[in-house]
Amino acid sequence: MPLIFIFSVSSILLVSWFSIAVSNQSSVPCGGSFDKFLFNLSQKGEKNGLPLNALTKSLKNTYYSKSVLELDRSQSAFNLSFADFTKQFVTEYRIVTGKKKMKEHSFLFDNVNKKFGVPKEVITAFWALETDFGKVQGNFHVLSSLATLAFDCRRSEFFQKEYFSAVELVEKRIIDAQGAMGAWAGEFGQIQMLPSDILAFSLDGDGDGKIDLSNSPYDTIYTASRMLSELGWVANQPWLEEVILPEDFQWEEAGFGRSRPLKKWQLLGVKPRQGYFSGNTEHTEATLLLPQGWKGPKFIVYKNFGIFLEWNNSLLYALTAAYLANLLKNQPVYISENPEPILEKHQIMELQIFLKELGADVGKVDGILGAKTRQAVRRLQISLQLPADSWPTAKLLSILGL
Repeated sequence: MPLIFIFSVSSILLVSWFSIAVSNQSSVPCGGSFDKFLFNLSQKGEKNGLPLNALTKSLKNTYYSKSVLELDRSQSAFNLSFADFTKQFVTEYRIVTGKKKMKEHSFLFDNVNKKFGVPKEVITAFWALETDFGKVQGNFHVLSSLATLAFDCRRSEFFQKEYFSAVELVEKRIIDAQGAMGAWAGEFGQIQMLPSDILAFSLDGDGDGKIDLSNSPYDTIYTASRMLSELGWVANQPWLEEVILPEDFQWEEAGFGRSRPLKKWQLLGVKPRQGYFSGNTEHTEATLLLPQGWKGPKFIVYKNFGIFLEWNNSLLYALTAAYLANLLKNQPVYISENPEPILEKHQIMELQIFLKELGADVGKVDGILGAKTRQAVRRLQISLQLPADSWPTAKLLSILGL
């Protein structure tokens, strides 16, 4: 089927100018009265040149959603360990159905692979995790979710921009001001994209003259492929491989910021589980990740793994998506040696407080095991002569008297 781009070159330039113009202006003050906030949002939208009819229609159908803020505050899935997260999200249904979808749409996937270089397994993994292949797209009103999060002062400027992008989508009839439903954070469609990304990357893959990311697999897959490609996906290159490490491995070498060519990893005893590395051992740079410590699964990740993080800047999510893509390629389930469970949220908060008192930068004391907390744990483990795998355990807390 013919491929129709949503934008001409001139309209892409217009969107780029609009983004710059918005970023250079102060955002509407958050908090206070929601009605007054919407009024101010309307004034700024007019000033920025948004189509008046679409802006009026959008604001008329926008309401405050308390449940959106409650979900924004919780996000309990990201307090799971990697083993628990994959158990919950990498299901037999998603693997079996994903393989069926790749077979059903083989011609479509071949076309987008030729055009964008993105493998069908990667697109299908995102399609599965985001909406179960379009079955569960969310029941939150898109415009109201965005406005509620913009009204909240935590990430107001970001969501104000997304709301204005959604108004543009209303003007282009890509979303309906009254009926568009999606995830609680304002993502929309079978691959759950934010409005600004839909403006930038969406495509009419089936050539019917419209963009339908809720119902059309063609539009969905073309759009996902274009987005991944423009984020920097390198065709015919790997993203993640499971590895086996010796018992006396130097665990402190794992983690972001310590990448090296595959040949040097081999000299440290790193062996690919499948018997060979997909990357060039002389020149390909890779990073070793231990998402659940030295007793958990072990992975080498390549440049393309960064695109998974661009899609969702959660290490848990990115690793899970990359791992699911491997399973869709018929690779085996990862090896795990009874890893230490993740600490309770209050325990991580106690540890973060302790680390801050030592002068470490752990970011917010929030009970989430993020990158900064992991790095601080690694340095502490080195000083205590423990396996420095960046994974805090009950034993570590006991040593610290917490």
